[in-house]
Amino acid sequence: MIDVMVIGAGSAGLVTAKQLAASGKSVALVENDTIGGTCVSYGCVPKKLWHRVSALGGQMDAANDYGWSVSESSFDWEAMQQAIRGYVQKLNARHYQKCMDAGVTVIRGQASFVSPTTICINDTHYTAGHIVVCVGSTAKKEPIPGVDYCDTSYDFFSWSKQPKSVAIWGGGYIAVELASILQACGSRVHIICRQSQVLGGFDADLRAFIMDRYREKGIHIHTNSTIDRVDRIDEDTHRVVMGSQSIRVNRVIQAIGRRPNTDALLCESAGIMRDANGAIIVNDQYATSQPTVSALGDCIGGLQLTPVAIAQARDWFHRVWCKGNFPVDFSMVPTAVFSHPEIGTVGLTEDAAREQYADVSTKTLTFTPLTAVLSAQPEPVFIKVIMSGSDLRVRGLHIVADSASEIIQSLAVAIQKGITKADLDKTMALHPSIMEELVTIY
Repeated sequence: MIDVMVIGAGSAGLVTAKQLAASGKSVALVENDTIGGTCVSYGCVPKKLWHRVSALGGQMDAANDYGWSVSESSFDWEAMQQAIRGYVQKLNARHYQKCMDAGVTVIRGQASFVSPTTICINDTHYTAGHIVVCVGSTAKKEPIPGVDYCDTSYDFFSWSKQPKSVAIWGGGYIAVELASILQACGSRVHIICRQSQVLGGFDADLRAFIMDRYREKGIHIHTNSTIDRVDRIDEDTHRVVMGSQSIRVNRVIQAIGRRPNTDALLCESAGIMRDANGAIIVNDQYATSQPTVSALGDCIGGLQLTPVAIAQARDWFHRVWCKGNFPVDFSMVPTAVFSHPEIGTVGLTEDAAREQYADVSTKTLTFTPLTAVLSAQPEPVFIKVIMSGSDLRVRGLHIVADSASEIIQSLAVAIQKGITKADLDKTMALHPSIMEELVTIY
């Protein structure tokens, strides 16, 4: 009998399996797709590479404003897809080898529960003392007429040809990131958003600012809209119908959210409870309704971010499995949106802060950074600080700027430690820089 079986070789599953193996347990890791999960194969990694690739186009255009003579350029979409896919495959192989080196047994196939201690994979039953479910989530598709003509973000990374026009249904991270990549590479892009603004859940002022930036760059945003159906006109053309309005595009992407990837597990066969969206229900120790089964990562709902899944795996191993301690603060999670321009945030939005605290104050700045003043199309910076209390403790920070993700990761340490406006005021500014404005907001 196996000591622990981990189902899912994504971010949470890999960390869990390797930690258990290092502690001397016999561990089997089950995966029916790539080793590395969505983040490595269909999400964070290839998306960040595409973000960089697409940014270079705008940088070449801007170079002409700075004295460089940049001749007419061309872009090889297929070559970049192959290069990115090749790098991802190397990562998949590296993660697999690390499992081998750690003594983890990797089993390929779809797992389904037979009982709270038994799993069926490829018609073979495996029994384990404990089972940890880390199957993540998958892109949702609305079953509208013409759904078969719609892609998801997963499909984007296998497109062999760049479309001239794309409609993206959704307004979250994935929608605006793919829209920015495609627009920067030269495609005509439509975002079709059910809400009045994109990026629901982000600060309202940031959402208004970023909507203007996307539109300024040429992205067509249809707010308070939804897709009724998609009609195929020919092999490369589709009609997207939104009420009385319609548009013609080459490709359609549904980016309307994600769903826990739990259906094929047959959780009910083992008495494992799920919620209405398919998320496995767990307590504060990641225990399911069966004491021999735990669950971690995107498949339990909540914040669906790679660092959160990894932290949950470490928390479960140290605090639950080893009865030790793993200090982690899930209330202060920095996040980034790799669009053009880039977004970085940590802490509370203004609306959330006002719900929690009575005495909230904010400082907001928008300005053109020195590095952009010679550009014909300068990219402005947005900074918003949210504070509360007589000591003006910083409760949230929201930035739109080049390298916003790098900035917010560094500042997240200070904000998590409880810095105040006075701490910002007494910090010496570094001039000239974008973030000197943060420590000189008087």
